[in-house]
Amino acid sequence: MGPAAFPRSVFVESDRIDACMEYATQNGLAGIAISPLGGFRLADLSFLSRYPGVEHLTILHAEMVDISRVSILRDLRYLQISGRARQSVDLADFPFLRELRIEWWPKLRFGDSMSSLRALSLRGYAPASNDLSRLPEIPELEDLDLVQSHKLTLSGIYRFPTLRRLTLAYMPNLVDLSPLRSFSDGAIEILEFGNCPKLANHDTVSVIQSLRRLAFNKCGEIPSLRFLDDLKALESFSFVDTNIVDGNLTPCLRLQFAGFFDKRHYSHRSSDFPPAGKPTELRPRDSD
Repeated sequence: MGPAAFPRSVFVESDRIDACMEYATQNGLAGIAISPLGGFRLADLSFLSRYPGVEHLTILHAEMVDISRVSILRDLRYLQISGRARQSVDLADFPFLRELRIEWWPKLRFGDSMSSLRALSLRGYAPASNDLSRLPEIPELEDLDLVQSHKLTLSGIYRFPTLRRLTLAYMPNLVDLSPLRSFSDGAIEILEFGNCPKLANHDTVSVIQSLRRLAFNKCGEIPSLRFLDDLKALESFSFVDTNIVDGNLTPCLRLQFAGFFDKRHYSHRSSDFPPAGKPTELRPRDSD
């Protein structure tokens, strides 16, 4: 079995591949994990040709192994690749993929459409366009994470109208939130920013009436929280290490949760608010 982070996967060891795969099958494990630092010593993944039915695959330290043979697994539903791979991989080879979590590299090809994908996490995404226009059509995308993209803007995000959760973190040059206005009639329930210190016009998000959870953590300064009054469905707001210039936290009083560090000029202290309860999660969809 894998460690706690991979509770439903077995780590494949190169000196006993068949035994590892048999263990996964016999114990009903969802997938396999491969790590050159965790017992996998082969130069490539050619052994996968013997197991084309794998549906859940995690690859760690991808820069240390040739991952090109992953294209064999046309039944993949989940794919995670950590580390900057060197080989070309075409995501069009995985028509049933529902969840993709990767560290972007230049030889990764998205194709024109990913019709089955529901969740996408991209780390270090750096297209020549510096925006989201190079991503494929993803008509059912619900969950999008963008992390450590130093020049990326949100231009083109309108192409994913079915988003319900959007997370943006460690984007030091992100300023403009105006592309989010395209979600004024959308279904985003959870919107979280972290370590985006140059953000401006935070109140732009007030047009997203479906928001239930909002976070601006380590995101510079917000002149006022009056815009929260426009977010009638909002339940939770976090602004840890983000300064509220006018200090008036009254708009947070109606919320189930407000997370922040106390400051002298704030009208209220963190102890004036209920303690954190169960995190706000996405509501079940009416249909799948």
